[in-house]
Amino acid sequence: MSPLFLDQLFEQFCKEREYVKNSSRHTILFYKASYKKFKESLGDDIDLNKDHLNRFVLNMREKGVKPETCNVYIRGMNSFLGWLFENEFISERLKVKQLKTEQKIMKTFSDQQLKAIVSFKPKTFTEARLHALLCLVMDTGVRISEALDLKREKVDFDNLLLIVHGKGNKERPVPMSLELRKILWKFSQKHKFDLMFPNRDGRRLLYDNTRRDFRSLCEKLKIEGFDGSFHAFRRKFARSYVKNGGNLFYLMKALGHTTLTMSKKYVEVETEDLKDMHYKTSLLSRVRN
Repeated sequence: MSPLFLDQLFEQFCKEREYVKNSSRHTILFYKASYKKFKESLGDDIDLNKDHLNRFVLNMREKGVKPETCNVYIRGMNSFLGWLFENEFISERLKVKQLKTEQKIMKTFSDQQLKAIVSFKPKTFTEARLHALLCLVMDTGVRISEALDLKREKVDFDNLLLIVHGKGNKERPVPMSLELRKILWKFSQKHKFDLMFPNRDGRRLLYDNTRRDFRSLCEKLKIEGFDGSFHAFRRKFARSYVKNGGNLFYLMKALGHTTLTMSKKYVEVETEDLKDMHYKTSLLSRVRN
């Protein structure tokens, strides 16, 4: 298969994903980044066989790409390879095997750190916007991209509901607390734009600028150990939800996951929880006392 023909097939794949599967712009960009990395690894010497697919992975590792990042590109290419087989452009179902990665305990915020963020008193519009945004992701567990895309008309203050636009261009209702309603309502009175968290011209906030502001706030509040990762809020929300008796199926719906497997990854027990439970249930302690 010539590189030019493969390029044409990839463009057809992206269009079908966008127009037929209704994939989001972010998903299409993810596919394109994966295909670009694939071509960078193999150049013009491309043949869709197992040896070349292995070379794709080996070249990434030789260039110092981390296994976790390799797996991201592998997932994108596997989607394209699956499409090629389903549409009979290749006779064999090819799939790149993902690399084994170290299972790390993903860090979340402590209750004290969250209290510092909630108690922060904003003085400017930018600070008020960031404070309201962080309170929203903390209270609902939505993705930062979903929060940045949230429109004013999708906030139901009367029924304590948000309608967020998630992955796959799917909308889902997400409950919010009375406390969040109060914060969002106050902030919404500071501007008249359609987006709930706009820039000063009413357009969507850039992720990098929001992350920069968040890192600055962490430094101001002396919150250490975070590089501006908004996903830590999502993990904290999930673990707190289950720890306080929440149903895992409801959590899956709130987070916008399609399977329980993904939701379970968010609620892996933290070290402190293990220590607390061990202290309460220690057999040795009960026997000695």
